Amino acid sequence: MIVDRPESHFIFVVPLDHIEYRYNYITLRGEPLTNKQYLEHWGKWLVFGLREEVEELARKLDPYVEEKKIPAVKYDRKLITEFQLNRCVMCVYCHDETKDEVWEILSALGVRDKAWMYERETLEKWLPGGVNLEKWIQGRGLDHEHAERVRADARAKFKKMFADENEIFTGVYQ
Repeated sequence: MIVDRPESHFIFVVPLDHIEYRYNYITLRGEPLTNKQYLEHWGKWLVFGLREEVEELARKLDPYVEEKKIPAVKYDRKLITEFQLNRCVMCVYCHDETKDEVWEILSALGVRDKAWMYERETLEKWLPGGVNLEKWIQGRGLDHEHAERVRADARAKFKKMFADENEIFTGVYQ
């Protein structure tokens, strides 16, 4: 199911069960991942394209998400000006044990470029000093005080989120 919430920067493709029954798609063979397992094994294929291209790919991926062959997908609603990219980014999520099967689906749908990234790598980029957070701060033109508050908030958010490595990971609200 394609979920387009106008207040979010992202458009999501998640199983209908996730919306209706709070199904947790962050699993391996139906078993939910702990925070530790999530950080060790969960990742995404990155696909870049024009908004129209990623929208078309999202429509093609939707049946695979409903069949739970692909856990979830998200893509940019619009370009992120702070990062000065000329393409939208699509993230096609899965466990690293299933990434080859997910790549086969993407490849069959015409995706040619391969770029895999673990979620732990993404989180590191959004921590204070990380390339994404610092570019975002710079792109927004935040003054020193405001930038420090953003950094402190990011540090606190991720510390709280992963405080207990044995808790079931339930996702990040975006």
